[in-house]
Amino acid sequence: MELYQSLVAVNPVTLIASICNLFIQLFLFKKLFWDKILNILDQRRQAADQEISDAKAAHAEADAIKATYEENMRQAKEKADSILMNAQKTATLRSEEIIGQAQAAAAQIKSKASADIALEKKKAINDAKNEISGLAMAIAGKVVARELTTADQAGMIDRFIDELGDNV
Repeated sequence: MELYQSLVAVNPVTLIASICNLFIQLFLFKKLFWDKILNILDQRRQAADQEISDAKAAHAEADAIKATYEENMRQAKEKADSILMNAQKTATLRSEEIIGQAQAAAAQIKSKASADIALEKKKAINDAKNEISGLAMAIAGKVVARELTTADQAGMIDRFIDELGDNV
């Protein structure tokens, strides 16, 4: 037990010697290492400051690149909108042109059909007139062959055809 008590007991001479030993160690530590430690700390502080300034510069550069990117995107959007508007205008103009051509073609076909119908109608009327005049001449020739002259017959036929043409 004495062994353990001597370890735990406080001896004033040993205490003073330990304190003096501590001060001597601190003095030697300060003389030999303190400047080196301060230099290392200064270097670390400067390196940290440099990294912070580099980070700020990188951040500013990233902001500039971001602004450039956003401007390019805005210009690209404007250009795309412009191209889209031009395409829509072109499509509208082309559509109107095609519709105009189709309407012109339809009007031409309609007028040609009307002309063909009128021509066919005149042709049919003339054919009917010719048949009717032939029949009328045959009938008139039989009924009044001896009483009418050729001029009277031609006049009657023309009058009959005119009346028939007005009714058709």
